[in-house]
Amino acid sequence: MSVILSIPVLSFITVLQSAVVSRLPLNRGTADLMLVVIVAITLQKSVKTAWQWSIVGGLLIDFFSGLPFGLFTTSYLITTGIAFHLRERIWRFSFLMQLLVVLSGTIIIHGLSMLVLFLQGSSFQFSTVLQVITLPSIILNFMLSLPVFLIIQDIVQQLNPPE
Repeated sequence: MSVILSIPVLSFITVLQSAVVSRLPLNRGTADLMLVVIVAITLQKSVKTAWQWSIVGGLLIDFFSGLPFGLFTTSYLITTGIAFHLRERIWRFSFLMQLLVVLSGTIIIHGLSMLVLFLQGSSFQFSTVLQVITLPSIILNFMLSLPVFLIIQDIVQQLNPPE
């Protein structure tokens, strides 16, 4: 899929995440639609531009986030690296890989966020953050994973039909 196509598609995902998905919290956790979409795109074998998609998605989320600039871009790049590694090692069970990579990506994003906030002087209890924010976010990301994965898989197959 083209890098030029990534800008309008991921801009729409950013607007959808900030306007709709963020308004549907579970406890204090919210889903990260951009993470789920980037992982679904990266796990498709025919996509060669997943790194560029994760950079564009990370920059778009960084512009709207209250966290320091670059945190989401870094997190998405690390998650894309994990997805690439798994995609090359395991060629079956791509939806299970989607869940595994979304789990690790959510933990990476929340871990880096907590680290940055801790370094800025915020005080919080790790167990409370884990129970109130991280675990509900993982559940919401898992709930979004199947429909997003199937939609992305169908779109990629329509754009790049197998020979």
